[in-house]
Amino acid sequence: MAVPSRSDEQNRALLARLKPEHENLRRSHIRSEADAERAAEELARIEAEVLDKYGTTDVDALQSRIEAGWRRNTEAVDAYQAELERVRGAAARLDAEDRAIEAILKQPGTRIADLGRLLDERLGAVSAVVDEIAGAA
Repeated sequence: MAVPSRSDEQNRALLARLKPEHENLRRSHIRSEADAERAAEELARIEAEVLDKYGTTDVDALQSRIEAGWRRNTEAVDAYQAELERVRGAAARLDAEDRAIEAILKQPGTRIADLGRLLDERLGAVSAVVDEIAGAA
């Protein structure tokens, strides 16, 4: 057996210097264990909530559902945009017809019978556009 290289007094002095570090490490270990326990409890709570709400905790399945939702949202926005463009086009057609009627009204010699026919046509065109928009909605 090897002969001790330090005296008892030297060992006590070294232990006195090492003890605070050991105590810090022990406290850190206790905090880490408590943090790990809290994290495990939080994970269990979140998993239970996700399972209750979505029926699974499988990350790939949840990601697929999220991506499907993004696709549905994109399709809905595209459909909304297309519908808005269709309504915009119908409004532009009505405006063009209004301008054509205004031009006819400004011509000299326009007869009341012609005005009645134009207004009837205009009402028919407006009704057709309203029906078209309502039918597609």
